[in-house]
Amino acid sequence: MTDKPAASRRAITSFAADDDLPLPTPEQLAAAKTAGEGLGFRSEKPTPAAPQRPAPKVRQATFTDAVHVRCRPEDRSRFEDFVWRNRLSKGDAMTLLLDYAEAEEQRKAEAAK
Repeated sequence: MTDKPAASRRAITSFAADDDLPLPTPEQLAAAKTAGEGLGFRSEKPTPAAPQRPAPKVRQATFTDAVHVRCRPEDRSRFEDFVWRNRLSKGDAMTLLLDYAEAEEQRKAEAAK
């Protein structure tokens, strides 16, 4: 029984040998910095620390209950258009529409008297 030779992967670069390189010593870093500055390269200055931002405020939920309403696609589209036109949240729009419906119901009841 003969073994087939493994496929060659010469086109793939391997960086495995880079892990064996030692880190430069502080003396080597200082010498490299001095030599670079002698050639006209400036070392980057450390940037000052960014100012601390205040902690973000936790937004409290206004609408804590979910109601599922069955409607036709065109009615949902009308509702979403209403919300977008009036720049309301869907919860605010639902509250407003219910207020309008109750006012209309009360007006009809008073007209029937």
